[in-house]
Amino acid sequence: MADLVVLAIASAFWPALLAVVIVSLRAPHPARLMASFLAGGLLTTVTIGLAIIYALRSSPATSNSRNSFGPAVAIVVGALALLAAFVLASRKPKTRPQELQEGPGRLERMLDRGVPLAFVAGILLDIIPGVLPFVALQRIAEMDLTVAETFAVTLGFYVIMFAFVEIPLVSYGVAPTRTAQMTVRFNAWLDRNARHLAVWALSIAGAYLVARGVFELVL
Repeated sequence: MADLVVLAIASAFWPALLAVVIVSLRAPHPARLMASFLAGGLLTTVTIGLAIIYALRSSPATSNSRNSFGPAVAIVVGALALLAAFVLASRKPKTRPQELQEGPGRLERMLDRGVPLAFVAGILLDIIPGVLPFVALQRIAEMDLTVAETFAVTLGFYVIMFAFVEIPLVSYGVAPTRTAQMTVRFNAWLDRNARHLAVWALSIAGAYLVARGVFELVL
């Protein structure tokens, strides 16, 4: 279960999710946009996640606890995370991190059009919410859980993954005036550091997954 928490925290630093926070906090009504995006994102990730989990459970890949499927997935996904970190680190930052210029340019136009398109953005961006969740889904598929437990664990994973959306959203609900004042400073800090945060998170998670996969194959 500790693996799932680590993967969920690392997944929260996926550049597209950080971009949503940065763009939303610049909007006139950030709480509405983030709530709409979160609803679409959770609906998509949990639905697709459960479908993947039960597809894996019905496949030979997870029927034998001694097979090499799990370690192989960890190694491949870890390598992809390291590659993504290398690509992000190699890009020269502009006024905003370059990785937030391409997709988020379209994202910003969608969010500027209001709550309904923020919900659509949550669906579209989270069909494939990075590479790390695939390892978590494979881990959940190997657990001996009931349907209710599987749903709860999957939902819990994605709730942690969307933490950077949920924390400002809750803060707006509890103390909207103070949150609005703090938002400017936080968004400026996140704007400057989003690329570095993503690089570190992907590097650490990628190295961990590769090492874990190799260790499990050797045993």
